[in-house]
Amino acid sequence: MVSMIAVGFFFTGLWFGAHYYLWRRLRAPLHPDSRWGKGVTWALVGHIVLVTATMSMRSMPRVEPFYTIAQWTSYVAMGFFSLVLILMIFKDLVEWLTQRVSAFRERGGAEEGAAPLADPSRRLFMSSSLNAAVVGGAAVASKWGIYEALRVPDVVEVGVPFEGLPASLEGFRIVQISDVHIGPTVRRAHVQAIVDRVHELKPDAIVITGDLIEGMVEHIWHDVEPIFDLRAPHGVFYCTGNHEYYWDAPGWCKAIEEQGIVVLNNAHALIEHEGGRVLMAGCTDFSAGRHDPGAASDPQAARDGAPDHDVSVLLAHQPKSIHQAAAAGFDLQLSGHTHGGQMWPWNLIIGWFHPYAIGLAREDKTWIYVSRGTCYWGPPMRIGAPAEITQIELLAGSPDRAYRRRRRDQA
Repeated sequence: MVSMIAVGFFFTGLWFGAHYYLWRRLRAPLHPDSRWGKGVTWALVGHIVLVTATMSMRSMPRVEPFYTIAQWTSYVAMGFFSLVLILMIFKDLVEWLTQRVSAFRERGGAEEGAAPLADPSRRLFMSSSLNAAVVGGAAVASKWGIYEALRVPDVVEVGVPFEGLPASLEGFRIVQISDVHIGPTVRRAHVQAIVDRVHELKPDAIVITGDLIEGMVEHIWHDVEPIFDLRAPHGVFYCTGNHEYYWDAPGWCKAIEEQGIVVLNNAHALIEHEGGRVLMAGCTDFSAGRHDPGAASDPQAARDGAPDHDVSVLLAHQPKSIHQAAAAGFDLQLSGHTHGGQMWPWNLIIGWFHPYAIGLAREDKTWIYVSRGTCYWGPPMRIGAPAEITQIELLAGSPDRAYRRRRRDQA
């Protein structure tokens, strides 16, 4: 309890500190009483109030259209704010380095009668211009990020080879969606478009690797409903992600199972296809034990008692489950969680925090595929980390048959 309070204080301080930093940097070249100076103050105060208010609305019944307008405004503002913040930090670092280099050169040339320091008014003008460029650049990037987030994702085709795979399973296709985060801004129409795209692929089986929702059952059921129309000859399978545990995971698992989707909480099911057999297993989220000790993630338990099979697949939301999956002897783990970083610059450093962050890899004899996610979390933006619907094709043969390619053939 004490540690949670400490973490809360830390992030609260970080949140207000980021706003104060931007307030200081954006106002520095402006007159405090000018229209622009006051505008910066009111914009940042308004952002704090808006985000705080809309976050509290997520656990309440929706009042439309106020709810939708508030959520979209808040989340777009959050994305824009984060881009301005990152670009401002980058700009300040470049300015600091430039000043250090200039100061060094001026000291070196002092004995030779070097020119005096640059005119302060010129520096003020340059600072104002760079601040305007930061804000403008963030606005352009935000517009592009929104476009990327809201379009129907491309299909990423992945081939995974297994030695000794029976001919009957050659070409068996599993379509994966992950990290849909149905809730504040991911609504029914977009979910329906994703479902339609999945059906166009005519998969043999469909899997949902966690973080399907972002709200309570009674609040977002209408938006989730299209997911229950997913159909495949060998069924639809689901494992929990970390976000389900913020929104009543047991309640969601019960509701999802009642709609015909197979929920694999440290459990397995056998798929029989033309004489071949695929063990489809799933574990609860890697962090589930922190929320509910009885739901702790256990890939080994997901395999225990399994019947004979030709290939085994583990649905595990977080890539961190790969070590346990490999120890349990799974042939393939399908994961999400990372979003591929979702937005610049996080897409450049996401690999620092996960054993495998994007794409197809192998640990010992276990393959792992990490999806960038089918939608987004938080700001409705994707920059440098496009969303995906993934089609996994089982292949017979050596590892060099593996492939990954992105299709861009839909409208």
